[in-house]
Amino acid sequence: MKIVYSEIKKLLPGPNLPKPKRLMRDLTLIGHFVDGLERKNKETIISLEIKQNRPDCLGYLGIAKDLAALYNLKLKEPSVCLPPIDKNITLPIKIRTKNQVTRVMAIKISSLNNHPSSDWLKKILKLHDINSINTIVDLTNYIMLLWGIPNHAFDTQKSTDRLIWETNKNKFKTFTSLDNTKVTLEKDTLQIHNNQDVLSLAGIVGGQNSGVGLETKEIIIEMAIYNPKRVWLDSKKLNITTEASIRLEKQLDPQLIPSAFNHLVKLILENCQGKITSAQYDYYPQPKKQPIINFKPQSPGLFAGIKIETEFAQKILKKLGCQVTKKGANLWRVVPPSLRSDLELEEDLVEEVIRFWGYQNIPTDQPISAKILPDITPKIVYLIEAVKNCLVNLGYDEVRSWPLIKKSQFFKAYFLPQEAKPIYTQNNVNDRYPLLRASIISSLEIQNYQYQKLKIPQRRFFEIGKIFYQVDHNYQERWSLGVFDQSEKKLTKKINLFYQELGITKSLKIIPRRFGGGVMIEIDLEDLVNQLAQIPKIIILKPSQLTNGAAQELTGQIIDLDANLIFSQKKDPKKLIEKYQTKFRPDILWQLVVLDIYPKENYHQNQSTTIRQNKKSSVLPIKTYKYTLRAFYYNCSAQEAKKIHQRIFGKKV
Repeated sequence: MKIVYSEIKKLLPGPNLPKPKRLMRDLTLIGHFVDGLERKNKETIISLEIKQNRPDCLGYLGIAKDLAALYNLKLKEPSVCLPPIDKNITLPIKIRTKNQVTRVMAIKISSLNNHPSSDWLKKILKLHDINSINTIVDLTNYIMLLWGIPNHAFDTQKSTDRLIWETNKNKFKTFTSLDNTKVTLEKDTLQIHNNQDVLSLAGIVGGQNSGVGLETKEIIIEMAIYNPKRVWLDSKKLNITTEASIRLEKQLDPQLIPSAFNHLVKLILENCQGKITSAQYDYYPQPKKQPIINFKPQSPGLFAGIKIETEFAQKILKKLGCQVTKKGANLWRVVPPSLRSDLELEEDLVEEVIRFWGYQNIPTDQPISAKILPDITPKIVYLIEAVKNCLVNLGYDEVRSWPLIKKSQFFKAYFLPQEAKPIYTQNNVNDRYPLLRASIISSLEIQNYQYQKLKIPQRRFFEIGKIFYQVDHNYQERWSLGVFDQSEKKLTKKINLFYQELGITKSLKIIPRRFGGGVMIEIDLEDLVNQLAQIPKIIILKPSQLTNGAAQELTGQIIDLDANLIFSQKKDPKKLIEKYQTKFRPDILWQLVVLDIYPKENYHQNQSTTIRQNKKSSVLPIKTYKYTLRAFYYNCSAQEAKKIHQRIFGKKV
């Protein structure tokens, strides 16, 4: 988003608007991050990074409103009064896709005198890298820059008065945009057509068959807001990104349309003459309702840790357009303006007050209050920390995996109710994994399979995560623990030690599940936390204190390199590993494994026996065996690992 300093000054006239450099700093401090400043044609242009939740600031007026609140300035809003309109002439507009169109306003203007744009209009567009076309088209772009809402003009001699908003049902196959680009239309693309031709890709770009030129005498102006998701999908499918689509992919304010629309109509009448020849069309079936927020005026000070006067909070909220009604000494009822879709909770209002107070004004050299606040952290958070530390001390590695699984991987934890059913995801990132897991064991099975593919010899690991299910169409989730070990005897012994560490002496129900050369158990952490009066604090032991074969915390990258060794006879893999392990320094070898053993038949003449028969020779193969070893290095760089690997195995890597 670019703003021209002189244009901001027009909206905030007077001597009190700071110079550009200070303005840049202050814009960043109130959350509009400045990422550049340039001088062009004797103008200062500031580039801003607008947050996703502040679509109101995609136009000059939104930025100006924040600056008016910050500097206590009066905003000069444009006058938008129109001459009387004949309400008897209605436009034949149809909206046939109710759930994709939020609001549409349209009007017909005739007897126009279109012409090249005035210098002021050409200049402001050029500063925003927009080419000047003609006065009508340029005014539509100017209004988009000022108000942040895209709009469009149709030449009725080309388009007719009939405008139909509808998603494509394969009726139309192609579309030619204003810049003469031919587009193959996708199914369900939102479009505006007249039953014969597609006139515009709604929210993205207009078409050649309705474009406004210097000869245009009559137009229909429309301004609309759509379902942001629909605009985003259409833009990505068609690979078309425009200034309009960037804005309409966000939650723009439909209640801002009348002011922006009337301002556009007024500018066209002033600059191109003409007269209004239809009633104003306004489609707005579900008017937006603003939330009512209960706000405690002392909250900003409590959150910031400093004293913020309630008078300041009230002044800022009103400056931002909020309706503030006092319901008592310590409670206000606040209704935010419709253009601030990001204000929904009391915390949102608190953030507004603090950011205009100034984060830089919160002192960093004052002691924090000695008041001890109550601990509101759920007990299960402390239990999870204790469980992780305990299992690591017992020699298990922690893994983390996706909660999404295939249908074939669905397994239900034994402690879930009998009537528990799976949850299917919507708009999932991968159609092969449509279910949320209802057991951690489903994830452990996948992890074990991956470890087996990598031929990891010692597999002992655990995962703590949430499982998901539904009962009577109500969605539920629970914290669960899954543990895998290749030995059931060792697992049983260590789980008993695990319970002792947590302070549980009575035996608990454990149902093992055998899979993939090992055994798994699952424990309900929600039930476990209720059995503990106090969560013990378990500290992770240092490596030298850990039990035999226990997990160690890695502080650097592990580098794995392979070596292929050829032998004329079979070798015992264990002895082969023992032989080569002695060639490594213990501090750099993490693990050495045999990945693969593969018999080979060689036919090289100089290595084989030749049998002559009927003056012909045949070559008998010599059988050899290829062993693939993988060495895992740590405590060294990748370059060092390659040198060591080449020295030991005599192979280039």
